[in-house]
Amino acid sequence: MSRSTNTDVRNTVSDETHEKPGVELWIKISLAAFVPLVLAFYLPDEWQSALFVAGGLLVLAGIGALVRQERSKRTDAGA
Repeated sequence: MSRSTNTDVRNTVSDETHEKPGVELWIKISLAAFVPLVLAFYLPDEWQSALFVAGGLLVLAGIGALVRQERSKRTDAGA
């Protein structure tokens, strides 16, 4: 028996892996920012400033990921 190779199947599989369902990266990062912000209220006062800075940096990273995603969508749509 011979095995037939179908390149169309490979192309559709690679196209499907590019578009994975799930939660966007910027949403994950933004939700992760709540962890240090909530912990800041329960841990000792010495930790508060560091946890607020960490939460703020995670919020900024989430915004950066959103901007990067939207720019890549625009360039993909224009191509």
